[in-house]
Amino acid sequence: MKVAFAIIPEKGHINPYIGPAQALVEAGHEVVIAAPGDIGDQIARAGLVFRPDLIDHSGDGRVTRGAELVSLIQDAERLHLWIEQLLLGGVCFSLPSSSGQAKACPTDQLQAWYRRERADVVVIDPLYYPAAIAAHLDRIPWASVSNSLNPVIPADLDSALLRTVRELSPRRAELFRACGFDAAFSGCDVLSPYLTVAFATEALVGKPPAGVTLVGPSLPLHARGDELAVRPLPVDRPIVYVSFGSQIYFWPEIFEKMIAAGRMLDAHLVLALGDLVDDPRWAASRPHCDVYRYAPQPEILRRAAVFVTHGGANSVMEAIQAGVPMLISPMCNDQFHQAYFVERAGIGRVENLVKAPVERIVDRLRELLTSPVVRSNMEAVSRTYQTNGARTTAQLIAKLVDHD
Repeated sequence: MKVAFAIIPEKGHINPYIGPAQALVEAGHEVVIAAPGDIGDQIARAGLVFRPDLIDHSGDGRVTRGAELVSLIQDAERLHLWIEQLLLGGVCFSLPSSSGQAKACPTDQLQAWYRRERADVVVIDPLYYPAAIAAHLDRIPWASVSNSLNPVIPADLDSALLRTVRELSPRRAELFRACGFDAAFSGCDVLSPYLTVAFATEALVGKPPAGVTLVGPSLPLHARGDELAVRPLPVDRPIVYVSFGSQIYFWPEIFEKMIAAGRMLDAHLVLALGDLVDDPRWAASRPHCDVYRYAPQPEILRRAAVFVTHGGANSVMEAIQAGVPMLISPMCNDQFHQAYFVERAGIGRVENLVKAPVERIVDRLRELLTSPVVRSNMEAVSRTYQTNGARTTAQLIAKLVDHD
């Protein structure tokens, strides 16, 4: 069987698919991966095959990380437009350009790629709408494998992202119907009539909606392709790991507060700073903390006592698998959904770290370091995250080839 993965080229939209792809290869299937951006190096290091067919070398000019992205998310109107472009910008038919020639359409490109690869099954990032439409048009069984908790959010949950999606939903439905596709959605995610997977367990999210399968965490079977060496960590102080992901990391004021809080708690901090790592101000923080541009997160979490995070879905999944309580400061989008589930399960606390004074942060960290209730809750949820859902996902995907 040949399986084509069509994904978005950002870390949070790459890493969850590595394990299922490796498990499919291990089971004897052929796997190819493509994305509208060059992620070939990581995919190759993970022992997988990347196809460059979908890469748009002209780029779309969309802000994706760093100080620009942090600035953007603090402007509600700009963020709304950013989400609209992300979700709907690629949903199109072939339209004539000013020169009279047909402009490239992502749906057409994906159809051509599926056909060239002779794909038996397609696995999509459920935010990558053209990938679902192309599979639907070519009548290829496809799996919606979510990199967030969108498929399981309750109907009464509210967030800025969900309000934006509700506003966009009539246009979204019209675009899909124009392609002959009466699609179902949960939040941002398009759901598959064949298979929709969420990387979670009932211990965190409760009973899933009909049509959604919970498989537990998605972990690589071997190299994920972005590993780094972990520097030695002290054994005589609690380790507080602080990361706001690979895109929305640019919060120097929060990192300064965290360093101050760490000193007050006599904790050792590990900071994932992104491009902020080049700022000389962090040199004075040593030996109380280590700084990384991109941290080896799974390995650090195995030693951490508390994880301070933006609440990205992969970060939350990896923290639960490692059994590490979280202090979550959601910044935008589905981060608020993960924060909702973490707080409801009693395995972490939610705090606006932009506004919180250092003393408040110290109190929150001290609670997470010492609370037997939080620790007990986390142990209970973490026990359900010890089976690798990547293998289960691969098994479910493999069954789709026999779907009528």
